Amino acid sequence: MNCYIEFGEQTRHDHYLMDQDVVYINHGSYGPCPRFVYNELRDIRLQQEENPDRWFRLLKAELYTKCVRVAAHLLDCNDEQLTLVENVTSGVNAVLKSLSIFTPPGGTILYTNLAYGSVLYTIEQAAKQQGMHLRIINIELPIESKQAVIEKFEELKKDDMKNIRLAVIDHITSSTSVVLPIEEITELFHAQGIPVLVDGAHAPNQVHPRLSLSKLKCDFYIGSLHKWMYAARGSSFLFVRDVTIANQIQPANTSWGYYPSSSVYDLGMSHFHLQFFHQGTRDESALFTIPKAVDFVDSLAGGFERIYHYNSTLSSEAKMMLEKRWNTQGKDLAPEDMQAPYMKMIRLPDLCEYKKTNEDALRLTNDLIVHHRLVAAIIYINNELYVRISTQIYNRIEDYIFLADTIDKLI
Repeated sequence: MNCYIEFGEQTRHDHYLMDQDVVYINHGSYGPCPRFVYNELRDIRLQQEENPDRWFRLLKAELYTKCVRVAAHLLDCNDEQLTLVENVTSGVNAVLKSLSIFTPPGGTILYTNLAYGSVLYTIEQAAKQQGMHLRIINIELPIESKQAVIEKFEELKKDDMKNIRLAVIDHITSSTSVVLPIEEITELFHAQGIPVLVDGAHAPNQVHPRLSLSKLKCDFYIGSLHKWMYAARGSSFLFVRDVTIANQIQPANTSWGYYPSSSVYDLGMSHFHLQFFHQGTRDESALFTIPKAVDFVDSLAGGFERIYHYNSTLSSEAKMMLEKRWNTQGKDLAPEDMQAPYMKMIRLPDLCEYKKTNEDALRLTNDLIVHHRLVAAIIYINNELYVRISTQIYNRIEDYIFLADTIDKLI
């Protein structure tokens, strides 16, 4: 008989450390990790403090190698193709600032208007550093269909494609929760010999079927392990398909891994691993919670399919309920088959004291935290305010009813 945890209120109370008086429906931003994983994080940090020299000189490399293997197995790729990084931004920086390794000088970086803010800044800065141009694909909202998005890329002329050195595409867009057709887009660019980087911050353990890096065709994929994979914050991965290129990628911070030593090679580390492993004196404890996170998913939560069914069902139910309460049905930013399974965008009704601006979207987000004990992401899109809700196994429909009641008081 299976004795998996009961999702919803019981999971929140027994398996998470969140303030029980706060309604938390924004897991997509900084997602708290389960108590089961946090206890492992605490024990790892204690082990460091008990003997820092032993930790850094003898223990850390073996743990890192083990966690690379666990992550690679989970994501269906070879160990040599994957390394661990603190966050997606770090991985994106490494690839964009190593462009000269795998592309001719000059040329253009292509991206979309739906890219994440820090990725946009990194693209801009990398282009300036390397004397490159920028090309943006403007995906208008609301999106009519998946095919309409693909056609945006097909409209690029062959002459334009010749100068593109890298295409940067989101798997799931952060502020709009749209699942982009990365397989079809990658195929379009590969037909012209253009490498593709996928920002997959929100995708691991949210996309279905489960993410398989061996089945995708993109050249680079960076994803988070703390959002939907249950590891502690500060754990992400960088995947590079071509191992030769992987071993030449330079992290933003050049450190001791620049010149590899035979002792570390004996542990099964490649130069790719070593460059990102040896980043000076820093606390990498979060990376080492990956095996415990996998254990939580499999032994306590009942596996990916059980989690997916609960989160995706609750997400759809919450969206329908909120749209009915606010009479905002039919205001979707994307068709149903392009909406993220665990994150939904719902247009807010007109609010008395909040204007439809970026500034007031941030103000409302903060006011909900401070004055209403409610954590939700308010986003300004298409001259309207939207709420981005997330569903996680500690949530229940009552959390979204509380959101509806709170917003109703502001109308």
